[in-house]
Amino acid sequence: MRKENRRTKAGHAPAPSALAPQPAVRISLDDRCVLCVGGLTGARNHYRAEIETRDGRFIHHDGGREDNLHRLAPMLAAADIVICASGNISHNAYHLVKSTCKKLGKPCVLVKGTGIASFLDGLGSLAQRHPTATGPSARGERMLRSAR
Repeated sequence: MRKENRRTKAGHAPAPSALAPQPAVRISLDDRCVLCVGGLTGARNHYRAEIETRDGRFIHHDGGREDNLHRLAPMLAAADIVICASGNISHNAYHLVKSTCKKLGKPCVLVKGTGIASFLDGLGSLAQRHPTATGPSARGERMLRSAR
């Protein structure tokens, strides 16, 4: 049995960074207030834990399912960052989040999924240097909008 040589066509070994998985970058929220709109009710404690482990403050609105929609506007004004599970909220809440964040210049990301992984994708996209970049996430879901 022959050993396989890991050399490229030019005869050089591949760069170590191409072989090793990249470590996850720890996002620090620096005591910023993160409003999560929508998402799964049962996942709310997980959303809170993810925010608090990153030194952020967590507030939540369910997107008009049980929480009064009139409470959403003051919560948007109080938040520093907004993450919205756009597929799990009312149409009125969706438009209120989009228009208020745009008007106030709030960092906001709208994600399709409602699970923890989608939430973390949204949080990670807010930490990127170019927050207007959109594209598929690691799970194939698409970030709808990310604006700062």
